Amino acid sequence: MRMTDTPSSGRPPDFSTSFRERLDEAPADDRVYRVALELTEPTRVSEIATRAECAPNTARRHLTRLADIGVLTQVGDDPIRFERNEAYFEWRRQRRLASLSEQEYKQRLGELLAEDAAYRDNYGVDRPGALDPLDYHDYGDPEQVWLDITSWEAIQTEIRDLRQAHDNHSEHEGLA
Repeated sequence: MRMTDTPSSGRPPDFSTSFRERLDEAPADDRVYRVALELTEPTRVSEIATRAECAPNTARRHLTRLADIGVLTQVGDDPIRFERNEAYFEWRRQRRLASLSEQEYKQRLGELLAEDAAYRDNYGVDRPGALDPLDYHDYGDPEQVWLDITSWEAIQTEIRDLRQAHDNHSEHEGLA
């Protein structure tokens, strides 16, 4: 996608170039941001700069800005390392969920509840924690059981978070 081909430009993205080429065309701050989104453990500025293909000073400047706005957390001083601020991403997720219209909320909740019910019916338990993935012979392939448990846990988390965001949003609307 050329940087000039944005959703608001009305032009379709140019898929003739590879993702790597498009990333190479991105400005340094965008490359640093994309790398920063992947930081699950404290990472040195030099490593981030290498992955973002920019100078360490450039990476440090952009990483410091991202830490200032809460996207990253600076860990240590010698050497300076950064990692994702999971609380920031959770806050963004909660805001996104709270911004759903009533119709979108009901539709998404219905989809999630149907998936949850399908897992309950398939495994005969009310929650994924009640399953032992090592006792797979009753349910089939152990890898599939493990994947199902992980997916089911994510679905139950999203149901909880969606309801919480909706309740909090409704509560704030009632105060207005």
